[in-house]
Amino acid sequence: MKKLVKSKSNILPLMTISAVLTILSPIAVAESEAGYTNYVTDSIEIPFRSQPGYKYKIIRMLRSGTKVTVIDVNDDGWAKLLYNHRGEDIEGWMPSILLQAQPVAREKVANLEKKIAHVEKQLNQIKLEKKTLQNRYDETDEALKLAKQTNYELEKQLEEIKTLSGNTIQLNDENREMAQRIQKLENESTILNEQIEQSEDVVKRQWFLTGGGVLLLGLIIGRLFRIPSGRKKWNTL
Repeated sequence: MKKLVKSKSNILPLMTISAVLTILSPIAVAESEAGYTNYVTDSIEIPFRSQPGYKYKIIRMLRSGTKVTVIDVNDDGWAKLLYNHRGEDIEGWMPSILLQAQPVAREKVANLEKKIAHVEKQLNQIKLEKKTLQNRYDETDEALKLAKQTNYELEKQLEEIKTLSGNTIQLNDENREMAQRIQKLENESTILNEQIEQSEDVVKRQWFLTGGGVLLLGLIIGRLFRIPSGRKKWNTL
């Protein structure tokens, strides 16, 4: 027997059953009208025989894409295969022309569909994240505009406050100067009041002394110039 070599090792591991269109049953066609488009199915089943040859017993039918292990290939092109069915290894034969080293298109398409579904899922997730980020950006941009407007208004208020503060400082200086002048005038007024009070006391004392002097002088004059009422002794007034 000759060996079928498809890899670096002598035994080709896990070969797959090829979809051979030349051995398919008649192609399904439209029943309603001529020219109706149909497609040949790739879900075919290949006989897995007990011995190499079409006359031998079919052990089971293997669907295209089933994994098998090639043990040997005889000179007639029949491959001895090892097929694992529910944990049990089953030996059988099949034409080597129906074998290929790559998975069938159906499995490739299924894997590709899985990858596409995964990519679409990631894309939808990215779109959702983008939408969320866009919403956050819009909210942040709106908040930034509001903050800028508030900042502008505060700057205007600050300018007004600075203007008012400048006038207030000037007014405070003038008030302080006026307060100092008023305090000085109050001090002078206090001193003048004290001087006036002292002057009044002096005037009162002077009037008192003057009145007393006048009274005393009047008594003296009255005593001196009093008319005698009768003759008295020389030692009496």
